[in-house]
Amino acid sequence: MRSKELSLGRYDTDKIANGYLDRYDSFLYPLVSRDVKVLEIGVRAGGSLLLWRDYFPKGVIVGVDVALPDGLSGEDRIQIFRGSQEDTAFLSEVALKTAPEGFDLIIDDASHIGELTKVAFWHLFDNHLKPSGLYVIEDWGTGYWDDWPDGRSFQPEPPWRSLGLRLLRKLTLVREAPWANHNYGMVGFVKELVDEQGAADLTQARMSGVPARTSRFEKMVITPSIVFITKSAR
Repeated sequence: MRSKELSLGRYDTDKIANGYLDRYDSFLYPLVSRDVKVLEIGVRAGGSLLLWRDYFPKGVIVGVDVALPDGLSGEDRIQIFRGSQEDTAFLSEVALKTAPEGFDLIIDDASHIGELTKVAFWHLFDNHLKPSGLYVIEDWGTGYWDDWPDGRSFQPEPPWRSLGLRLLRKLTLVREAPWANHNYGMVGFVKELVDEQGAADLTQARMSGVPARTSRFEKMVITPSIVFITKSAR
């Protein structure tokens, strides 16, 4: 697999150090020989852009960040642009300039802030990702961290701890309050995406109902730290 072929390369990116590239392989390997258009939001020192350039020998690699790294302006098949992920006009400008027919792969490794990630996701997914294209969100688990700007701690113990309270809950059909991160930060956003994956059942509403629509996702795969979403071909 490509991760093994490139693992010894000197790329300044956590995608190798954290073992992320191994998880990418099963999704990306079928694209290796194609003329793909790749967008990565959040490029830091630019090592991941060099990695994707070598991963896809025929690919065009586009990077976006609020602060651009030095030394990439002359790199073959790499284009970089300065701007923010919540600036949808900027994102469209970059997309129409570099991939007017849409990107095959979009990777969000930027702020890891739920609201900003959500803005970029829906704008790019709906408008600039090809049908059957892949959208990747990295480091979604930051929403569990107390010291992350929009994080909230995970509470493994529900509020209904005692036997008496659990029995009362069953008798009165009282629902447990959701854990804080269910509706907050990156974790909350990922759970919104789960709702989109279940759009047919969600819009059916009841057993006898008829779905108002199907999901915009062909599939959604959640792994530790990374979410992979394949856009529906329809």
